[in-house]
Amino acid sequence: MQLICEASGGYEQALLESLEQNNLAVTLVQAIRVRQYARAAGILAKTDTLDAKVLAAFGAAMQPKPTPPLSAEQKRLRQYEAQRRHLSKVLLAEQNRLAQVSCAELRSLSRSLISKIKKQIDTLDAGVAHLIAQDQVLCLKAQKLTAITGVGARTAALLLAQMPELGQLNRGEAAALAGLAPFNHDSGSIRGKRAIFGGRPALRSGLYMAALSAARYNPILSSFYQRLRAKGKPHKLA
Repeated sequence: MQLICEASGGYEQALLESLEQNNLAVTLVQAIRVRQYARAAGILAKTDTLDAKVLAAFGAAMQPKPTPPLSAEQKRLRQYEAQRRHLSKVLLAEQNRLAQVSCAELRSLSRSLISKIKKQIDTLDAGVAHLIAQDQVLCLKAQKLTAITGVGARTAALLLAQMPELGQLNRGEAAALAGLAPFNHDSGSIRGKRAIFGGRPALRSGLYMAALSAARYNPILSSFYQRLRAKGKPHKLA
């Protein structure tokens, strides 16, 4: 027996762990894939009962592979990395707010909060580094990733947390999982514009920042970037 479960921002974790403990195979799928399947089948309404039936039909029709269970270290790393990204967003929001505040008392409170957030981020970074160093598999992957110019400890941690499949995928599968694979939009003799979509949002945004660094400091990727720009490709696309 195989079960199908939609990814729901972490709310599904307790269910996944319970199924794993009982040796039941489960496939975690993106909600958008199931929704698109429902629309293709002409099912536009949405209720809990209907969603369950659609999930079952999706599983029977598509036969997706079971999702490999994560190790305890991978689960903890994912939680640390998610909290780190959350605090980074909170920090940026508070720094932007500070720039708009003129009241001295409020500016003092804002600076204090910013200082606390930065300390928490430092604590999380140390925790992530310790987790990776203590796990042989994670440590080896991190060493291979950071050997690439433009990929630092932060990007390596993001990849290890958000793409545990790394090392088991070909380059096309990895690009699609990160939401970076260009998809065709052709019809007959018309060649449409290629576009990227889908994938894991945290990966795509994190890798964009790494790409900016690589385009500047990695000689191979920098040369590739310059060739694309010379062909008229937009900065973001290159």
